[in-house]
Amino acid sequence: MGVKGKLDEISKESKNKKYLLIAVGLAIAGIAITFIPLPGGNHSKNNTTVQTVKSTARTETNYEQQIEKRLVAILEKMEGVGQVSVMVTTYSNEEKVLAADTTSNNQQTEEKDQAGGTRNSMTNSSNQKIVMQSGNTPYVVKENKPTIKGVLILAEGADNSNIRSQIIESVANLLDVPVHKVSVLKKQC
Repeated sequence: MGVKGKLDEISKESKNKKYLLIAVGLAIAGIAITFIPLPGGNHSKNNTTVQTVKSTARTETNYEQQIEKRLVAILEKMEGVGQVSVMVTTYSNEEKVLAADTTSNNQQTEEKDQAGGTRNSMTNSSNQKIVMQSGNTPYVVKENKPTIKGVLILAEGADNSNIRSQIIESVANLLDVPVHKVSVLKKQC
């Protein structure tokens, strides 16, 4: 083998190394692309989901007070009831269901070693972003009011059983509460 043969052999080896380096570089770039979001490229799955957010206890108290005021106003207009005092208790806070844009990335990689073994690895990641309306207000899909635990009514006319049953039936129907959760007692004058 002459000088020319040696040069051809070295040239072949350098081409093989070049192709190997290009293949490794492409593999690294392919892995990086799956983890780095590209503008305009969609390598993930987007879903709009809902997220439930509980509000503060202050809202719960406001809700209870609103119901109490409205019940007092309507019950005092019923014949024979007289003056009333109302107390409403609730189980939970008000919940607002917010729209959220969820992006999830799932990547499966299969690696083969020199001994012929295969290793599979799966990578899952997700990111959730609340959908906003104009300004900085989140988009509310639904509002769930607090669940009423019980109602106590003190009424001047509660000593009359007909009046008491009318109050219980009216409150149970208005608030969609079972009758056993509505108590009506005689109010002191």
